[in-house]
Amino acid sequence: MRVIITYDFAENTQHKSVHSVVKKAMKDLGYMDAFKAKDPDDNNKEKTFYLPNTTLWHKDTTPQQAKKDLVAVAKKHAAVVERLFADQFTDSWAAIPGKPYAHE
Repeated sequence: MRVIITYDFAENTQHKSVHSVVKKAMKDLGYMDAFKAKDPDDNNKEKTFYLPNTTLWHKDTTPQQAKKDLVAVAKKHAAVVERLFADQFTDSWAAIPGKPYAHE
């Protein structure tokens, strides 16, 4: 199933470098920070939607596995996950597409 996960690190690990390393490691596991879909607000044209910086999605996992993956990756890189929420990523959503990330 498609899963979306959002998270925050404890304040002492909010350093951009730690966040970037963890996010890259999660991407190496197949998590993504953007997706393409038809935009219901723009004549159903397909566009890329960029998720908020600490939100990722995976095309084939479970919320429980996403949690395990993030906690393990964070621990490996000395980051402490302070909050985390993972759930099924359904077709019922609303979004502002955003712009591509300039750099991580």
